[in-house]
Amino acid sequence: MRGIFIIIVLMFVFVQNVVSQLVPSKFENISYLLTFGKESTPAWGDDDHVQIHFFVIPKSETRPIFIRVFDPSTSGELDTKNGKFDTRTTFTIYGGVGAYSQKEARSINPSKNYDKGRVIDRKTFYNEKEYDQKWYSFGPINSKEGEYSEEMNGYIFKVICKGVSGNDGNAYQYALSYQDKANVIVEGGNVFTYEMCFRLKPGIRETAHVYPFINKDVVSIKQYNFDADHDVDMRLTSVTKKLNYVKESGNGTWSSSLHQVDEGEKNTSIDFQLIKKTKDYNDMVIYFLNQYNEAVPFFSTPIGGVPKYKYKIDVNYKFD
Repeated sequence: MRGIFIIIVLMFVFVQNVVSQLVPSKFENISYLLTFGKESTPAWGDDDHVQIHFFVIPKSETRPIFIRVFDPSTSGELDTKNGKFDTRTTFTIYGGVGAYSQKEARSINPSKNYDKGRVIDRKTFYNEKEYDQKWYSFGPINSKEGEYSEEMNGYIFKVICKGVSGNDGNAYQYALSYQDKANVIVEGGNVFTYEMCFRLKPGIRETAHVYPFINKDVVSIKQYNFDADHDVDMRLTSVTKKLNYVKESGNGTWSSSLHQVDEGEKNTSIDFQLIKKTKDYNDMVIYFLNQYNEAVPFFSTPIGGVPKYKYKIDVNYKFD
């Protein structure tokens, strides 16, 4: 990706000492990530049954880290049941060369080569009751086992969640932590993805947020969303725009809208807001492409902070 994330090196530590590194985060206000078994139909809200997240550890970090998963099994109250629970989900952690640099891992339709890198750990979950609404920790992991990225000024781990069988939806969360029994923030760490399947909170006016980072080379961004069921009002807010309309999708369909990038929006995050209309549960997918049709990353902790619209007030004086 052209001109990728140069500014991130300087901005990575924003609010990391204030909030827990959960995915989805407090900033996103999203219930859970969702991955469905490969036998489910896209109408349930997952278009490809694979979800990829990247965990960034600062270069200066020497302590081991843990990547934790909340409710990794598919058999409980949080999961989406389709008939009887019969779904197996595999979580795999990759480091080393190819974990991030292999471009297919940064695509929005992973089909081949997206799983490059060295496998550090892997576990498949089914309907184990001991993991229902409980945490499972991968690690300890040497932070230097990730793939080093000069642009990110850190080591990157790739985590792939794949629905390997069944047709149910696995609802889960991630956490990046120094400990295996608690979520203790990794200083300067962050998590990002290029496409996300997730569950909206089921309340009228509940507002979810997705924060794509706009680097200096981006002149336009096109958002794509899937299976929103016409159950959300979508708006875009940035430092130069306030509540611009975004086109939302229907049941089992895609929708998209193109948004030009102002000069003031470069090297900032943009806030795509999804405002629920009903109290129904809703699982959906979202991703973004720039003018080169390259996927744009979005971060659990928005780079540079939550964007705030900067009001411009013009005052004209007339003297008689």
